[in-house]
Amino acid sequence: MKYFSQIIKPTRLNALAFYSLLGSGAYIILLWSPNILGKHVGVWARTMIFLLPWLMVWLTYSWETITKKEYRFEIILIVAIILLGALNTVWSDNPDKSLDSMRTFEFTGIFALWASMFLITNRRRRDRFDWFCGACLGIIATAELIGLKVRENDPLTAFQIFSLHPIPLGTLLILLSPGPMHLILSKNAGIRLSGWLLALLGGSVITLSEKRGTLVALGAMFLVWLGYHGRRRRYLIMAALLVMMLLLPIIGMRVAARLDPRIPSDSSILHRLELYPFAWHVWQSHPVMGIGLRPYTHQKYLADYEQRNQKLQDFPKTVTDLQTFDNMILTGFVELGTIMMLAYLGLVIAILVRYCRTLRSQPESPPIDWYRVLVLVGFAVHSLSYDSLLFPPVSWLFHVQLGIMAGYTAAERGRG
Repeated sequence: MKYFSQIIKPTRLNALAFYSLLGSGAYIILLWSPNILGKHVGVWARTMIFLLPWLMVWLTYSWETITKKEYRFEIILIVAIILLGALNTVWSDNPDKSLDSMRTFEFTGIFALWASMFLITNRRRRDRFDWFCGACLGIIATAELIGLKVRENDPLTAFQIFSLHPIPLGTLLILLSPGPMHLILSKNAGIRLSGWLLALLGGSVITLSEKRGTLVALGAMFLVWLGYHGRRRRYLIMAALLVMMLLLPIIGMRVAARLDPRIPSDSSILHRLELYPFAWHVWQSHPVMGIGLRPYTHQKYLADYEQRNQKLQDFPKTVTDLQTFDNMILTGFVELGTIMMLAYLGLVIAILVRYCRTLRSQPESPPIDWYRVLVLVGFAVHSLSYDSLLFPPVSWLFHVQLGIMAGYTAAERGRG
């Protein structure tokens, strides 16, 4: 390790590691899709692209990569999650299937977080990451809109170029939104105009995709923003949200009772509702270590499952065909297991809480730093409607954003 630092200046090696992170992200966001280069890149080549930034961090920081005191808590949980992921795969219902899913989740997620919290620790690099997000959003939104025009005779294949489905595409655009937001907050009129144009492109894709989950996620971001900025009305807004949360289950049950499983849109909602008791049923069989990430064995748990909604006659077939719980939290507890999921949630919550506390202690923090919290709020809400972290572009962007927060907190703690 030290040999490299003697040949290359540490600052240059660090910069090279940072750009390797952006390069890896460019592949994952723009080229990973089987509709682009995904089918032509082998598993070992993908692995090297995913892990290159983390390996570069080792060349740059040597043993500090696991011993740096500012990241002690995060590294302990990261290592625990990696080890638990290995055990989860070994004890999976189908280790061969779970191996590929776990490898993708950890390499594009956990290792990306580990690398980014070392590499993005100052304002200049956070700005460059935002510019990177803006460029990616512009490319994705433009290509998807052109694709929609070209495929107007086949709308079912629209918005599937980069993320294979309109739902993760919505999350991808939300996670890339620090790009246009950074530009919009600029003092330069031309740059602000570029930011609004990017926001318009992204908003057009979200609107045309017609996915309720994305709109709900944006609504949650707006409510949190309103609650933070409307200081005088904050408690009124919080009370309104509490009432809504209490009434939602009651309203939901009444609406569900009127849904007709013969109508496709109603059937989709009823299937998602039935997945909650089914997930509880599966979890009870492997509560500690889970059934393995994406083992494709969900159907075997149908044999002794007592279905709640007997009108859903095709529920067993849907479970067998889709092999998903359509909710990242359910997927985490059932497939990853309680121990690994609690460790993962502990890592995410700890980073987010520390970051918010650091920002609150600095009234001069620019708005873009607070906006990163809104992005994760939108991501969290959208993740309740599908398995978000199993899509590499979404996973990478989410974890790098977490890494930025961890790096920001550690840098401020180091100055203090």
